[in-house]
Amino acid sequence: MTDGPRPRHPALRVLASPAGATWRVVVCPHAGGAASYYRRLVGAPDALGDSGAPDAPGSAAGAGAAVPPPTGPFATSPEVVAVQYPGRESRFGEPLARTMTDLLADVSGPVRGLLADGVPTVLLGHSLGASVAARIAAGLGPDTAPDLLVVSGRAARADRPGTAGDAEEGSDVVGPGPAARDEAALRAWITALGGTPPELLADDEFFALRARVLRADLAVHDSLAATPGEPADVTVPLLLLAGSDDVASPPASVAPWAARARAGVRQRVVEGGHFFVGERPDEVIEALRVALTAAVAGTCAADAARPSAEDRWVWSREAVASTGAGS
Repeated sequence: MTDGPRPRHPALRVLASPAGATWRVVVCPHAGGAASYYRRLVGAPDALGDSGAPDAPGSAAGAGAAVPPPTGPFATSPEVVAVQYPGRESRFGEPLARTMTDLLADVSGPVRGLLADGVPTVLLGHSLGASVAARIAAGLGPDTAPDLLVVSGRAARADRPGTAGDAEEGSDVVGPGPAARDEAALRAWITALGGTPPELLADDEFFALRARVLRADLAVHDSLAATPGEPADVTVPLLLLAGSDDVASPPASVAPWAARARAGVRQRVVEGGHFFVGERPDEVIEALRVALTAAVAGTCAADAARPSAEDRWVWSREAVASTGAGS
């Protein structure tokens, strides 16, 4: 993908860099999460190459017909790089960030340096990571900006705590409120979100480590309301992803991000709960591939659509349209 070794930084963890890769996915993790979770994205395109994109109900493919593998400039498996926030996994000994300002100060520079090599790049942020990714992208110039920004599993109002909005735009509260983040409240919230095996949640040592990180990340979320100069617009092509059964950020709460898009917006609902990225990595990778292809080709639309309520989403079993915004 690049000539010679790339500089290493503790804030970046290369999960896969296959020979011949033509594109890259950089992931900003969810609250309480770490880089290793996104290893689930590694190898997903190979599965698609064998069995094709997700089948539509009742289609010939669903009945067992062969589906051709991905084609085009990004038909290869991508390089996958995850941002490693301080205080977890390989950075366990470092102090946890407790404000968005401090977290961005830690990770923005390394991501900027990575993107400077010109490799077509998708910057994907999931849950709290979507707010991190959106702010990183806003601070990058045209030579280092990602080709595609992906907001995944993040309610629009959660990105701007305290703002007014319609009921369908989601709650201002992410997780238990600041006054109710004791062990019982955190356990209940993590259980409701899913994605963590019950036997791990029952392990007191595991839960103590998880709660330590999660409380810090929830403080980062809380700090958004007091962070000055937050970007209002998204100036790179935008893809919105939501889980069909996500109790934290249902599809209707993610959709209003489209109003902030200024370089084209596409929208997709993936079957699953809050952690649909890990549950259905093949479908997620294919959605990224299709949207990146459109973004690089300039077919993501020069003026971002503000889709109607009826047209906001392309549902999980439908193919993302190859042209036009808000499709």
